[in-house]
Amino acid sequence: MTVDNNIPQYDNSHYAVVDLGSNSFHLLITQLINDDVYIVNKVKQKVRLASGLDSHNILNQEAISRGLDCLSLFAQHLASIPPSNIVIVATATLRIAKNAQDFLQAANRILPQPINLLSGDQEAHTIYAGASCTSSSGCSLDNRLVLDIGGASTELVVGKGCLATQAISLNIGCVSYKKQYFADNLLHEDNFNRAITAATKEINTIAQSYIQQGWQIAMGSSGTMQALAEILTYQQEEAIITLTVLEDVKSKLMHCHHMDKIEISGLRADRIPVLASGLCILIALFHCLNIKELVISTGALREGLLFSLLPERNSLTLIKQ
Repeated sequence: MTVDNNIPQYDNSHYAVVDLGSNSFHLLITQLINDDVYIVNKVKQKVRLASGLDSHNILNQEAISRGLDCLSLFAQHLASIPPSNIVIVATATLRIAKNAQDFLQAANRILPQPINLLSGDQEAHTIYAGASCTSSSGCSLDNRLVLDIGGASTELVVGKGCLATQAISLNIGCVSYKKQYFADNLLHEDNFNRAITAATKEINTIAQSYIQQGWQIAMGSSGTMQALAEILTYQQEEAIITLTVLEDVKSKLMHCHHMDKIEISGLRADRIPVLASGLCILIALFHCLNIKELVISTGALREGLLFSLLPERNSLTLIKQ
C-alpha cells in the first residue's frame, strides 16, 4: 500500500466511525475538545457494494476489490487514531452475501479494528439513536418515526424520546432496487410501478403494527431524502418532504426518460444513479404508513455509533471546523 503523505495525523482526542454501507463507504473523524465534538474530516466513496450481488447473493470480485481499495485509503486515516477510539461496522450487503467472509477477512487485514457486522435490528436501533441524540428536541418528544433507505435495506423505527420501541430492517434498498427495476436505466411508468408495488408488498407486512404505535413526527436522513431536501432548498422551499413533493420529482424523472438524461435543479450528480429506486421505496413508505410529511434528521447510523463511542453525554452536536 502506498502511503499518501497528505493524510493528516491524529491523536487520542480523535474518534473515528467507519460505515461500510451497501451504497457508500463512509469515514467520519471527529475531535473531542473540552466537551465539544468537532468534525475534522469526512471521506465518502460510492462503492455500491450491493450492485455486486448476483441472483444467488454471491458478491463478485469487482465489488470486493472496490471495497478493499476504499478501505486501504481509510486505513491510512485511521493509522494514528487509538484503536479504542475507532468503531467499524458493516450493514445489509454483507449480511446478505453468502461469501461475506471473503470480504471481511481481507478487510480485517487492512483495518486497525475488526469489522462489526450489524444485524438488521442493531442497525435500526443505532439509526434511531443517531436521530434522537442529534435532534433539537432531544428526548422530550413523545413519539417519532425514523426511516432510513440504504443500498440494500430500509430501516423503520418508532420510538418514544430516546428509546426505540419497535424496529425492523427490510431487505429493500436503493441499489438493489436499481438493479432489479431500473437495470435498463429507463425512467418509464412501468419501471416505477413495478418498484413501488414490490416495496409496498414488503412494507405492508409490518405497516399496521407501526401505524398502531403512532407518532408526532417522521424523520429521515438517508441519501434519497437528502437529495429531495437539496432539490427543495434549491427551489427556496422548506425542506419538508410530502407525497406531493415525491410525485413531482417522480414526474420530473419520467420526463427525463433515461438515467443519463436526468437534470433536476439542485440534484447533485452523485445522487442521480439511485434516486429513482430510492424514490419508489419512499413513495411506498408514505402510502403504507400514512405519512403526511417527513423532516430531515441530522443524525443516523454514524452519529449513533459516535454517540456510543464518545464519553457519556446526553446529546450530540457536531461542530463543523
